[in-house]
Amino acid sequence: MRAEQRKTRAGCKQCKRRRVKCDETKPRCNGCVRNCLPCSFEFLVPRKPSVQAPWTGTPPARSQYHLIKALHTANNDMMLSSQDVVTKELMHHYLSVAYLDLGSPRNFRLWQTEIPRLALEHHFLMQGLLAVSALNLSALKPNRRPELLHRAMSMSEMAFPSFRQVTSTRDKPDAIHAAFAFAGFVVPYLLALSDWLDTPRERLPTSHDDRPHWFLVIRGLLDMTIRNWAELAKGPFVSLMVRSAAPVDCTRNPHDVHLSKVYSLLEERTGPSSSASSDDLIVCRKALDELRRVFALPYSPCKTLEMCGAVYIWPGSISQEFVELVFRRLPQALVVLAHYCVLVKKVDYNWYFKGVGRGMLAGIERELDDNWKPWIAWALAQPSSTKRLWL
Repeated sequence: MRAEQRKTRAGCKQCKRRRVKCDETKPRCNGCVRNCLPCSFEFLVPRKPSVQAPWTGTPPARSQYHLIKALHTANNDMMLSSQDVVTKELMHHYLSVAYLDLGSPRNFRLWQTEIPRLALEHHFLMQGLLAVSALNLSALKPNRRPELLHRAMSMSEMAFPSFRQVTSTRDKPDAIHAAFAFAGFVVPYLLALSDWLDTPRERLPTSHDDRPHWFLVIRGLLDMTIRNWAELAKGPFVSLMVRSAAPVDCTRNPHDVHLSKVYSLLEERTGPSSSASSDDLIVCRKALDELRRVFALPYSPCKTLEMCGAVYIWPGSISQEFVELVFRRLPQALVVLAHYCVLVKKVDYNWYFKGVGRGMLAGIERELDDNWKPWIAWALAQPSSTKRLWL
């Protein structure tokens, strides 16, 4: 007779996905070790990264040699070790490839030179930079994905406690620049690890979720920007601290006619019946106003910002009242959010935003009743951009 096995609800995410019993060994269960998989327990238990196999790639570009040399000679125990060739590989990959998807051409120098220089002084920022580099490299080299995900998670575990300490105290005002840079790495980190953190791309933001959602993290990043604007404008991020008071011609956006059609849904006594109050509809109209404005910015004559920047701006510029309506799953709010997903699909070429717009749209479609779905048909039909568009 087969012995009865004890059921567990505390197993790692990988064993649950494979529908096998997890022995709950930490920091990495034996099932994941046996199958060469990164274990979700590693995200919870701090652990020093192990030494990996040597790298046989090309040397760093000459223009970045001064940064690599500084990393070798800096008097700090978190800096690169002569034995840790994988860490050198990750730094080279960041300086030559990964930084390109973190900013626009007008601020490439910030991400390629200023932030790595700032990381020399702040342990947590260096770990965050290398973690994002590892995740980007894992997207380019799928055969090394388990190894690189393991390293990225280990580095982030060492970085987050210091980041939280810096953001919760004001003892070191100069550290706000490093904290802001690190916060910019959190969104790529969460999206790239969505499968391993059990946060599928179709998941919508909620008020009671214990797992961070990228949309709400962007809101936090924009809030951090506003609260520390004066200090950030004195440091390396000064090029980003630009406010434009010029009016935006929304009609320059070729998709604006489709966004404008949503206004008819946000009038009282129109569209399918719902629990929306007059105040709710006003909040939704303001969120749609802001979406039209932000969506038009990449198409403006002065090229105020690139498409990826617009994706970051809207979540932080809408009201908390609108976010609460999304939490409530108010249909009108979800329809507006669905049209934001068209903007997200415009940056599908970016390795960490790949599939995010389609995924969130799928989640919205699942939440809406059939009589609301015609209002998101256009958003669902829009293709994802596989190449970066220079407008």
